[in-house]
Amino acid sequence: MKIESQDKRIDQLLKGSTFLIPRFQRAYSWEPDHVNEFWSDIIENLSEAYFIGSMVVYTVGRSSLAVVDGQQRLTTLTILLCAIREGFKSLDQIDLADGLQAFVEQKDRENQTVYVLQTETSFPYLQEEILKNGPAEAPYEIGREEEAIQKAFGIFNEKIGHAISEFLGNKEQTKDENVQDATDWLSRVRDTVFDLNVILVTLDNEDDAYLIFETLNTRGKDLALSDLLRNHFTKFVKPEAGVDQSKLKWGKVLDTISSAPMPLDPDTFIVHSWQSRYDFVTKAKTFQKFKEAVTKKNAKAHLNRLLSDSDLWRSIFDTDYGWDKPEKDVSRSLAAMRTFKVVQPTPGMLSLIRAYKDGVIKYKVLRNALANIEKFHFSFNAVTSSRSSGGISGMYSSFGRQVFAASDSNEVGKAIADLVGKLREREVPTSEFDAGFEQIIYTKSHSSQKALVQYVLKKVALFESQPYIGETDDLTIEHLLPQSSAKDGESDDLIGQLGNLMLVDSKTNEMLSTNKFKQKKEILKERGYKLPDILEEVDMLDSDVIRLNTMRLSELARTKIWKV
Repeated sequence: MKIESQDKRIDQLLKGSTFLIPRFQRAYSWEPDHVNEFWSDIIENLSEAYFIGSMVVYTVGRSSLAVVDGQQRLTTLTILLCAIREGFKSLDQIDLADGLQAFVEQKDRENQTVYVLQTETSFPYLQEEILKNGPAEAPYEIGREEEAIQKAFGIFNEKIGHAISEFLGNKEQTKDENVQDATDWLSRVRDTVFDLNVILVTLDNEDDAYLIFETLNTRGKDLALSDLLRNHFTKFVKPEAGVDQSKLKWGKVLDTISSAPMPLDPDTFIVHSWQSRYDFVTKAKTFQKFKEAVTKKNAKAHLNRLLSDSDLWRSIFDTDYGWDKPEKDVSRSLAAMRTFKVVQPTPGMLSLIRAYKDGVIKYKVLRNALANIEKFHFSFNAVTSSRSSGGISGMYSSFGRQVFAASDSNEVGKAIADLVGKLREREVPTSEFDAGFEQIIYTKSHSSQKALVQYVLKKVALFESQPYIGETDDLTIEHLLPQSSAKDGESDDLIGQLGNLMLVDSKTNEMLSTNKFKQKKEILKERGYKLPDILEEVDMLDSDVIRLNTMRLSELARTKIWKV
């Protein structure tokens, strides 16, 4: 492997070579905070040269270099230079604007104009809207990368425009003097950018570039697992007939995950997909596993599996995605897992859902299996916050592999029965469950568990056949002993206990208001709600009654509703 390393100023870097952003590079993704920080560094170091890191490239043809590491900085620098160009134009400094443009575009051997920075993923937006020294002509669509470029360009334009306005607003000088001051300042900004130093590391070929790319990741560079894996697929799945299947399919995987209404991590998806099929592995070692498994012969098959898994994996977290109304019990179990903030079962659940979608198991099998997983984690995580020694994650990964390897529903059934047996072996002791159940509370001042309280009350109401439950989402949490009772000496924690709470429809909630408990009982009966004997037998609520009702609910939860 031949490697050359040179110190380069930015103006030297941009003269004589064109820079290609290969398809395996990640899209431009700098956030506004990064752009603002970069601008601040420039302004705080005006007229001072400083080092901004390294760039790794490999040669393509006579004068082109493909960027392996440093694409984000190079793109940001180019966007900034174009914003400076626009600043010069606003000052009617056309020669300075044209002089700067010579570092953005140049003539090739055939005297054709080419841009120094050539990208595929943001084409033609970057070229037409940013690099071009004139109005855009080619049509384009704006995606996530284009939005990031647009924001960066907008930030630089706003910073430069604001500074120019301050210079031009100086009433102590003539207009020409103000224009000259603004021009001098903008020239200093330009020169500071040109004088930035980088170390340019040049390799001979693409294969060496892949190796360096992966090596950089192991040495602490911020290369995500999804970046590395995309590159690995790109190496084996080449474009055919002008269609880049690797790019299209990988883009679909990322779009499926990123378009979810909640933040989902592509790297976590990749780990879970692997664990659900092959073996339990940490995120740090997942890429090595893929490297060993993915070859030129099977790369397409592996990519297709990730593509299909991305839809299934998203549906575990985004329960409005991929589930129809007749499948509401499954989506509710999955939503419960989000309420519990539990992710360990994901590989196993992914395998179950895959088996269902592939027709290996019936809906009832999937529903019952997920219900048992939900019940276990309600006790293990939501109620008692039990800590796993690591065996839980391994157990679900093993279960996922068994389901994946199963040839028919009988084998899946055996795997499910084995899992349920293991869950029962880990049953939470009664004393721990009761103690944890008492700590599930909701008041205005203790609202962090509101979603969990709503979940518990709805399950209890369904079990006790209360009215309206399941018919409407317009349900509210009613405090039978009002929250205002805290002013009378009652503990806020006691008032928030489940034994003092009911889930009622909004109309009933309005009728109950802050009435005494005796009046509330009458209203609840009129509205069709049932009260347990422990509440029916009293006309006033106190701490003893609330605690007894909480323990009644705890026993009901432990022995019936959430019994695995």
